Amino acid sequence: MTSDIRKLQLIDTDILKDVVEILDRHHLNYYMIGGTLLGAIRHKGFIPWDDDMDIAMPRHDYELFLSQFARELPTNLIVDNFKTNKKYKYYITRIENTDYKVREVRNHNIEESFAHVSIDIFPIDGTPNNEFLRKFYYFQVLSYRALISLVQKDNIDQARKRGALEKLTIFLGTHLPLQRLFSANKLQYKIDRLLRKQKQNSQFAGTIMGAYRVKEIVPRKYFGEGRLYEFEGHIFKGPSDYDAYLKHMYGDYMKLPSKEQRESKKHFEII
Repeated sequence: MTSDIRKLQLIDTDILKDVVEILDRHHLNYYMIGGTLLGAIRHKGFIPWDDDMDIAMPRHDYELFLSQFARELPTNLIVDNFKTNKKYKYYITRIENTDYKVREVRNHNIEESFAHVSIDIFPIDGTPNNEFLRKFYYFQVLSYRALISLVQKDNIDQARKRGALEKLTIFLGTHLPLQRLFSANKLQYKIDRLLRKQKQNSQFAGTIMGAYRVKEIVPRKYFGEGRLYEFEGHIFKGPSDYDAYLKHMYGDYMKLPSKEQRESKKHFEII
């Protein structure tokens, strides 16, 4: 399965290359973020056991790309998000390569469902500068996120470590008929309106809809205009202050995790 993960990584890189060509052509800004940026700094490419590729764009550039320039993508690449697909499970946008399908293999059992190989694009949104209003904003976004997860209860990661309150909330939420009361797609639009109205010159900004939620909000100056980094033999853009960003996200980011943690939790079959 190792070779399949490497194949997936290289397909992801080709998707990003095609996307970045369009972004550069139209002077739209973007940044490698999260594990993708960590991979660029520590490994000059993918973290060897990682299978995700994430970039983020300032909200204005993100909207311009989706509304005007995504049509310039090669025909084998499609845009998938909650606006193009009512059954889409996430808020963020995925650029999918329809030439390749991938299935996850768990305990040597191949899942019947499949997805296209894809990369994720996140919008970078501001936050209120006032601390109280910022915390209230976080509460609103995270409440909507939690409600969407409970409506889409089959999506909840049961193996993830959680506190007692979170476990209780999930137990109660998954035993209530929330799917009859709420539409996940309508809740995604509520989040969208909330994020879009945030100021684009605020002190703090980030990708609150990412896996790390509020932790992905950083001083806006970390992103800056961006700078170029090597990644899998290509040159892509990341935050200007990569060191401050990665320390905030991962602490001692140049230290490799334990051997056990370096094993991918997922195994794939590419079709």
